[in-house]
Amino acid sequence: MQCGNQVLSVLCTVVVTKRVMLKFPKGNRGADQAAKSAAKPSLPLCQASRVLLCKQDDHGPMPNYEFYMNWRKFEPNGEFIETILQRWSANFELLKENHDYIQWLFRTLEQGRNFYSTPLNPQEKSLMSNTSEIQQRLHRAYKMRLKFFGVKLVGEYGEETEEAEIERAENFTERFDNLTINTQNNLRITRVLLSLGELGAEEYQAPLVKFFLKEILNEHNLPRMKKSAINFFVPAVRDVQKGQDLLYFAWRHYQPKEEFIWGRSEELEKYKATPSVVAPLLPAPLSGWTPVYSEKEKKWLSEEPGEYGEDGWFQLASKQIVLPATMAPEIVRALHASTHGG
Repeated sequence: MQCGNQVLSVLCTVVVTKRVMLKFPKGNRGADQAAKSAAKPSLPLCQASRVLLCKQDDHGPMPNYEFYMNWRKFEPNGEFIETILQRWSANFELLKENHDYIQWLFRTLEQGRNFYSTPLNPQEKSLMSNTSEIQQRLHRAYKMRLKFFGVKLVGEYGEETEEAEIERAENFTERFDNLTINTQNNLRITRVLLSLGELGAEEYQAPLVKFFLKEILNEHNLPRMKKSAINFFVPAVRDVQKGQDLLYFAWRHYQPKEEFIWGRSEELEKYKATPSVVAPLLPAPLSGWTPVYSEKEKKWLSEEPGEYGEDGWFQLASKQIVLPATMAPEIVRALHASTHGG
């Protein structure tokens, strides 16, 4: 229920009033009825024998919730969220020049530079995290923002993925240039990450941070994002284990290594991510089998020193061959039989 731009919860209680029945001596029926009617207290309609009383419990202003429900425009001089999601998505110039909408679209617990916006309050955070309509809009807002950054969610076009992976979009060259020139985007990426965590969409955090770390440390792109990625992006990830994995990845790929100031080597070694799949290792190439690695295995292998051979097998720097977990038992049994006579 919305009233005066406030969200009200309604608590209803059924109250049963007592009727006092008076006894009258038998006599003229008409007189008796008239006397009984006169003896009844005259009650207003709202105090009938069964009265529905509704108590309004005011939670106070909820502007962020109302904005995401498409009930109000962002301020100042704003639009409804549906207008933004439907009409602004491809207008990168508008998304860059307007500095007010971002703090409504990706709300956090802190006051931002737009003083017409307000931080999330506990009621809003709970409601927005558990309202499907809002979660759908948050997902659309996130996709819109990714497009502005020049990246996209894997799986949006039918691919099967186990996690919300991120990859370059077709326009990444142009958009990466924008990210490098306009460093305020580092602040906006941090805001997006924090908001996802506050509003129940934390599964999107780590994949986005991992993508930017790879672009910065492995592909040597986005040089002006390097410190922000480790100072702000990584700590924004709410899942502790994923945050440690990201910090370990950053340390492992950071160059020059001696300039890494976000942890000691002996401590970071403890963060080493456990491989998603513990695959058997063999010292020689294989024939007779065609390797099929799962998405988790491919993800793990992408972070290991080594390369794929022409036959499709991944060979580590130690010259060992990594077997897919689903094929390992069959291959090991066959090799064992061939070398040990069964």
